[in-house]
Amino acid sequence: MQKTAPFALHDADAIVTSRIGTQLFAAAIEFFGLMALLVLVVVVVRLDVLVLSDTISEDSLTETLHVILTLCTGLIFVLGAIRNPQARAYLICVATMCGLIVIRENDHFLDQIWHGFWKWPALALGLTGLSLILRFRGTLAVPFLQHFQTRSGTFMYCGFLLLVVFSRLFGTSALWEPVMGAAYDPRIKSIVQEGLELLGGGLICYGAIIGVFQRFGLDLDLHLYADDRKV
Repeated sequence: MQKTAPFALHDADAIVTSRIGTQLFAAAIEFFGLMALLVLVVVVVRLDVLVLSDTISEDSLTETLHVILTLCTGLIFVLGAIRNPQARAYLICVATMCGLIVIRENDHFLDQIWHGFWKWPALALGLTGLSLILRFRGTLAVPFLQHFQTRSGTFMYCGFLLLVVFSRLFGTSALWEPVMGAAYDPRIKSIVQEGLELLGGGLICYGAIIGVFQRFGLDLDLHLYADDRKV
């Protein structure tokens, strides 16, 4: 028995080394994947401005890709709500927000029916989502906290803040007019804002994809902001 122990230890070390190698490989893929996302945003904006001679209008490539990413995120959460009844309210909530963003981004198409028409499908979707959330309200708070503590949640909510807060603040004319002075061009503001929105949408979709593999953190115990210091 004593002669086989060194081999057992060697095998255990080999397994640990293999797992570390696998984790490093996965980390490298994720790192370069995020780098590719950042490059993609710049490439898409550059195509719009320099190749397609578009100033990031409502039917630009940048806007279209943003809508596609948001729509994909919403569908991911709809499927998640179907497959995970223990988190249905939370997943429906996120899916509803994605749907509202898609409708708002396509208001120029919907307004061709009549001006302001986009508000009605947005209202219908919002009320439907709210009614489902209230129906399954017991599956809202805990699943949100579980997802929030995952890497998926980190990417998603950082992307969400970038989309709805930072892009609006950093892409406002109140910032760029004093900076550019007489040379101010509203196209610059639009390019900056829409580029940041595309990046935010990309991070949200990326986080949603990771969430599928992590089951949105539903298998985790709540461990947010816990004090692990030993007394």
